[in-house]
Amino acid sequence: MRLLPVHELARRAGLGAQEDPWPDYLARFHAERPGVIQEVLSRSIAGQRNPYSWLARAVSRSVVSVADVECGAGALARELDDGRRRVIGIEDSAPELETAMGTGSQFISWVRGSVDNLPLADHSMDAVVTSMGMVTVPDPRLLVDEASRVLRPGGVFACMAPTIRPLPMALARQAAALTARVGSTPSFPGALELRMTDLLAQRGLRKVEDARSCYVFTVRDAADADLIINAMYLPGSTPARRRSARDWLVRRAQDKGQVELPIPMRRVVALKDPEPASAIV
Repeated sequence: MRLLPVHELARRAGLGAQEDPWPDYLARFHAERPGVIQEVLSRSIAGQRNPYSWLARAVSRSVVSVADVECGAGALARELDDGRRRVIGIEDSAPELETAMGTGSQFISWVRGSVDNLPLADHSMDAVVTSMGMVTVPDPRLLVDEASRVLRPGGVFACMAPTIRPLPMALARQAAALTARVGSTPSFPGALELRMTDLLAQRGLRKVEDARSCYVFTVRDAADADLIINAMYLPGSTPARRRSARDWLVRRAQDKGQVELPIPMRRVVALKDPEPASAIV
């Protein structure tokens, strides 16, 4: 069994050191491949839904203002747009934001901003959501701090991100074979698996739901193989290993007709505690 270096284990646990090059890696990733993660997740299916529609369902129809933090190319924001509510997509990557702006509607506002200083007033939003922010920011506490600040009392915070389970055995074997060829497990600077309940509670957010679902991305041809490999965060891999993994996917899809790859996701929903009566003036 291949042993991982300590810094790689720490990174996958969301405990990466400040000097880790994640900000530079992520900036390059999203500058070179804007919209690629959105395309993969939009095509990943469990039943009749994709992960974006699953997360959007956590936001009640009565919500009239919602901020999508780290909105990427805007898939979740568009899922939340019902032609009535105010939706604000906030993204710090200019290429991702430009992609989002090309496909929006009159009810969505696209704003450049960072998770540690959201361009929103205190207590101004009914809901704050993020599809990947909790695992792509080096310190997810900053995102939750800002979400709590801009939420009204009783407001909803909902987040979602890739996780480690559920993972059906047949799909787990496919994932393991791909991982062996690419030479790295998909990694993230943040972590949704650790500290979630305490992290939320410390910021006045009470967890009310913690759900998991396994989505499937299907590879049928070379274009699909290119897409899934390009959408993986693989700072520990090399171009040669990625090409090898891509070629293996193409060959297997040709032999079997298709290759199904698992994308297990976790959705967490919390409510901001109402302000104590003594604090209401």
